[in-house]
Amino acid sequence: MADCHHLAMTAAEISYASKLPANPAYMACHFSAYGTGLSNMPTQLPKDSLLILNDRVPVCGHDHDLIPEQLRQLVQSLKCNALLLDFQRPGYPELSALAQRIAADPPCPVAVSALYAEGLSCAVFLPPVPLHKPIADHIAQWQDRTIWLEAAIDAARIAVTEQGSEITPTHYTEPPSDALVDTALHCSYEIKLAQDAVIFHLYRTRAQLELLLDEAQALGVSKTIGLYQQFRRA
Repeated sequence: MADCHHLAMTAAEISYASKLPANPAYMACHFSAYGTGLSNMPTQLPKDSLLILNDRVPVCGHDHDLIPEQLRQLVQSLKCNALLLDFQRPGYPELSALAQRIAADPPCPVAVSALYAEGLSCAVFLPPVPLHKPIADHIAQWQDRTIWLEAAIDAARIAVTEQGSEITPTHYTEPPSDALVDTALHCSYEIKLAQDAVIFHLYRTRAQLELLLDEAQALGVSKTIGLYQQFRRA
Protein backbone atom coordinates (compact mmCIF):
# COMPACT_ATOMS: atom_id res chain seq x y z
CA MET A 1 0.00 0.00 0.00
CA ALA A 2 1.09 3.55 -0.67
CA ASP A 3 2.22 5.75 2.19
CA CYS A 4 2.32 9.53 2.48
CA HIS A 5 5.43 11.00 0.90
CA HIS A 6 5.62 13.59 3.69
CA LEU A 7 4.14 13.84 7.18
CA ALA A 8 3.49 17.42 8.30
CA MET A 9 4.92 18.11 11.75
CA THR A 10 4.99 21.15 13.98
CA ALA A 11 8.26 22.32 15.53
CA ALA A 12 7.15 20.79 18.84
CA GLU A 13 6.36 17.44 17.24
CA ILE A 14 9.76 17.38 15.57
CA SER A 15 11.47 18.23 18.86
CA TYR A 16 9.69 15.58 20.92
CA ALA A 17 9.40 12.72 18.43
CA SER A 18 11.44 9.71 19.51
CA LYS A 19 11.98 8.88 15.84
CA LEU A 20 11.29 11.15 12.90
CA PRO A 21 9.54 9.79 9.80
CA ALA A 22 11.36 9.77 6.51
CA ASN A 23 11.07 13.12 4.74
CA PRO A 24 8.96 15.10 7.22
CA ALA A 25 7.20 18.32 6.27
CA TYR A 26 7.81 21.35 8.48
CA MET A 27 4.48 22.96 9.46
CA ALA A 28 5.03 25.84 9.10
CA CYS A 29 6.65 29.17 8.38
CA HIS A 30 4.28 32.14 8.83
CA PHE A 31 4.10 35.73 7.70
CA SER A 32 5.55 37.79 10.51
CA ALA A 33 3.02 39.61 12.68
CA TYR A 34 5.61 42.27 13.57
CA GLY A 35 7.74 42.61 10.44
CA THR A 36 7.64 42.30 6.67
CA GLY A 37 9.26 38.88 6.32
CA LEU A 38 8.67 35.41 7.76
CA SER A 39 8.49 34.05 11.29
CA ASN A 40 8.61 30.57 12.85
CA MET A 41 11.42 29.55 10.50
CA PRO A 42 13.18 26.28 11.36
CA THR A 43 16.87 26.23 12.25
CA GLN A 44 17.39 22.56 11.46
CA LEU A 45 15.51 19.82 9.65
CA PRO A 46 16.37 16.36 8.34
CA LYS A 47 17.70 16.41 4.80
CA ASP A 48 15.00 16.19 2.11
CA SER A 49 12.28 17.64 4.30
CA LEU A 50 9.42 19.59 2.76
CA LEU A 51 9.13 23.22 3.86
CA ILE A 52 5.65 24.72 4.28
CA LEU A 53 4.67 28.40 4.27
CA ASN A 54 1.05 28.93 5.24
CA ASP A 55 -1.16 31.97 5.74
CA ARG A 56 -2.34 31.31 9.29
CA VAL A 57 -1.07 34.84 9.92
CA PRO A 58 -2.69 36.97 7.18
CA VAL A 59 -0.41 38.60 4.65
CA CYS A 60 -0.49 42.39 4.89
CA GLY A 61 2.17 44.61 3.37
CA HIS A 62 4.90 41.96 3.54
CA ASP A 63 8.08 42.26 1.47
CA HIS A 64 7.86 40.33 -1.80
CA ASP A 65 11.61 40.58 -2.29
CA LEU A 66 12.56 39.48 1.21
CA ILE A 67 10.25 36.47 1.53
CA PRO A 68 11.42 34.60 -1.59
CA GLU A 69 15.01 35.18 -0.51
CA GLN A 70 14.30 33.89 3.00
CA LEU A 71 12.69 30.77 1.55
CA ARG A 72 15.59 30.24 -0.85
CA GLN A 73 18.10 30.47 1.99
CA LEU A 74 16.11 28.04 4.12
CA VAL A 75 15.77 25.51 1.29
CA GLN A 76 19.47 25.67 0.52
CA SER A 77 20.80 25.65 4.08
CA LEU A 78 18.46 22.91 5.32
CA LYS A 79 18.62 20.89 2.08
CA CYS A 80 14.83 20.77 1.69
CA ASN A 81 13.60 18.91 -1.37
CA ALA A 82 10.30 20.75 -1.87
CA LEU A 83 8.35 23.85 -0.88
CA LEU A 84 4.61 24.12 -0.32
CA LEU A 85 2.77 27.46 -0.36
CA ASP A 86 -0.29 26.37 1.60
CA PHE A 87 -2.41 29.50 1.17
CA GLN A 88 -6.00 28.89 2.30
CA ARG A 89 -7.43 32.41 2.72
CA PRO A 90 -9.33 33.30 -0.48
CA GLY A 91 -9.34 36.71 -2.09
CA TYR A 92 -5.88 38.04 -1.18
CA PRO A 93 -4.16 39.64 -4.22
CA GLU A 94 -0.93 39.76 -2.19
CA LEU A 95 -0.94 35.98 -1.90
CA SER A 96 -1.52 35.62 -5.61
CA ALA A 97 1.35 37.98 -6.41
CA LEU A 98 3.68 36.26 -3.97
CA ALA A 99 2.82 32.80 -5.32
CA GLN A 100 3.54 34.02 -8.86
CA ARG A 101 6.84 35.52 -7.75
CA ILE A 102 8.07 32.36 -6.00
CA ALA A 103 6.80 29.98 -8.70
CA ALA A 104 8.56 32.00 -11.41
CA ASP A 105 11.97 31.46 -9.81
CA PRO A 106 11.61 28.53 -7.41
CA PRO A 107 14.43 27.43 -5.11
CA CYS A 108 13.25 23.78 -5.48
CA PRO A 109 10.06 22.02 -6.66
CA VAL A 110 7.14 24.18 -5.50
CA ALA A 111 3.42 23.60 -5.12
CA VAL A 112 0.74 26.22 -4.52
CA SER A 113 -2.69 25.55 -3.05
CA ALA A 114 -5.50 25.29 -5.58
CA LEU A 115 -6.91 28.68 -4.50
CA TYR A 116 -3.87 30.43 -6.00
CA ALA A 117 -2.46 27.92 -8.50
CA GLU A 118 -4.49 28.96 -11.56
CA GLY A 119 -2.21 30.05 -14.41
CA LEU A 120 1.04 29.07 -12.70
CA SER A 121 3.46 26.49 -14.08
CA CYS A 122 4.30 24.86 -10.75
CA ALA A 123 2.56 21.95 -9.02
CA VAL A 124 -0.90 22.40 -7.50
CA PHE A 125 -1.71 21.32 -3.95
CA LEU A 126 -5.23 19.90 -3.63
CA PRO A 127 -7.28 19.45 -0.45
CA PRO A 128 -8.26 15.94 0.70
CA VAL A 129 -10.54 13.99 -1.60
CA PRO A 130 -14.13 14.49 -0.36
CA LEU A 131 -15.65 11.27 0.94
CA HIS A 132 -18.56 11.46 -1.50
CA LYS A 133 -16.43 12.12 -4.59
CA PRO A 134 -14.23 9.80 -6.71
CA ILE A 135 -10.60 10.85 -6.72
CA ALA A 136 -10.59 10.97 -10.54
CA ASP A 137 -13.26 13.69 -10.41
CA HIS A 138 -11.42 15.54 -7.64
CA ILE A 139 -8.24 15.92 -9.69
CA ALA A 140 -9.80 16.18 -13.17
CA GLN A 141 -9.51 19.98 -13.44
CA TRP A 142 -5.75 19.77 -12.86
CA GLN A 143 -4.80 16.85 -15.08
CA ASP A 144 -2.36 18.98 -17.07
CA ARG A 145 -0.46 19.93 -13.90
CA THR A 146 1.79 18.18 -11.41
CA ILE A 147 -0.51 17.34 -8.50
CA TRP A 148 0.29 17.18 -4.79
CA LEU A 149 -2.55 15.92 -2.62
CA GLU A 150 -3.38 16.34 1.05
CA ALA A 151 -4.22 13.00 2.66
CA ALA A 152 -6.59 12.79 5.62
CA ILE A 153 -8.41 10.27 7.76
CA ASP A 154 -11.79 11.89 7.57
CA ALA A 155 -15.51 11.87 8.36
CA ALA A 156 -18.59 13.72 7.13
CA ARG A 157 -22.36 13.86 7.50
CA ILE A 158 -24.73 14.18 4.55
CA ALA A 159 -28.35 15.14 5.27
CA VAL A 160 -30.73 14.52 2.38
CA THR A 161 -34.06 16.34 2.54
CA GLU A 162 -36.76 17.41 0.09
CA GLN A 163 -34.80 20.64 -0.39
CA GLY A 164 -31.57 18.84 -1.37
CA SER A 165 -28.49 17.60 0.42
CA GLU A 166 -26.12 19.27 2.89
CA ILE A 167 -22.60 18.00 3.55
CA THR A 168 -20.95 18.78 6.88
CA PRO A 169 -17.44 17.71 7.97
CA THR A 170 -17.49 15.91 11.33
CA HIS A 171 -14.94 14.80 13.90
CA TYR A 172 -13.50 11.43 12.94
CA THR A 173 -14.41 8.36 14.94
CA GLU A 174 -13.99 4.75 13.90
CA PRO A 175 -17.01 3.53 11.90
CA PRO A 176 -19.31 0.99 13.56
CA SER A 177 -18.54 -2.65 12.89
CA ASP A 178 -21.67 -3.06 10.77
CA ALA A 179 -20.97 -0.02 8.55
CA LEU A 180 -21.32 -0.49 4.82
CA VAL A 181 -18.30 -0.04 2.55
CA ASP A 182 -17.97 1.76 -0.78
CA THR A 183 -14.81 0.41 -2.39
CA ALA A 184 -14.95 2.95 -5.25
CA LEU A 185 -14.97 5.92 -2.85
CA HIS A 186 -12.69 4.25 -0.29
CA CYS A 187 -15.03 4.97 2.59
CA SER A 188 -17.43 3.36 5.03
CA TYR A 189 -20.92 4.65 5.70
CA GLU A 190 -24.08 4.14 7.69
CA ILE A 191 -27.60 5.34 6.97
CA LYS A 192 -30.03 6.70 9.56
CA LEU A 193 -33.59 7.91 9.12
CA ALA A 194 -34.68 11.16 10.73
CA GLN A 195 -38.14 12.71 10.77
CA ASP A 196 -37.53 14.85 7.71
CA ALA A 197 -34.20 13.59 6.33
CA VAL A 198 -32.05 10.63 5.47
CA ILE A 199 -28.67 10.95 7.20
CA PHE A 200 -25.50 9.39 5.82
CA HIS A 201 -22.46 9.20 8.09
CA LEU A 202 -19.29 8.70 6.06
CA TYR A 203 -15.88 7.61 7.35
CA ARG A 204 -12.48 7.17 5.69
CA THR A 205 -10.34 4.92 7.85
CA ARG A 206 -6.59 4.73 7.77
CA ALA A 207 -6.71 1.49 5.78
CA GLN A 208 -9.12 3.07 3.28
CA LEU A 209 -6.91 6.15 3.03
CA GLU A 210 -3.97 3.94 2.10
CA LEU A 211 -6.05 2.36 -0.67
CA LEU A 212 -6.99 5.85 -1.83
CA LEU A 213 -3.30 6.75 -1.99
CA ASP A 214 -2.69 3.69 -4.15
CA GLU A 215 -5.30 4.98 -6.59
CA ALA A 216 -3.85 8.50 -6.41
CA GLN A 217 -0.44 7.16 -7.34
CA ALA A 218 -1.91 5.18 -10.24
CA LEU A 219 -3.63 8.35 -11.50
CA GLY A 220 -0.37 10.27 -11.51
CA VAL A 221 -0.48 12.21 -8.22
CA SER A 222 3.20 12.86 -7.58
CA LYS A 223 3.25 13.71 -3.88
CA THR A 224 0.95 13.23 -0.89
CA ILE A 225 1.13 15.07 2.42
CA GLY A 226 -0.62 13.98 5.60
CA LEU A 227 -0.65 15.05 9.22
CA TYR A 228 1.88 13.29 11.42
CA GLN A 229 -0.80 13.15 14.14
CA GLN A 230 -2.99 10.97 11.92
CA PHE A 231 -0.60 8.98 9.82
CA ARG A 232 2.36 8.15 12.06
CA ARG A 233 3.16 4.55 12.71
CA ALA A 234 2.80 3.28 16.24
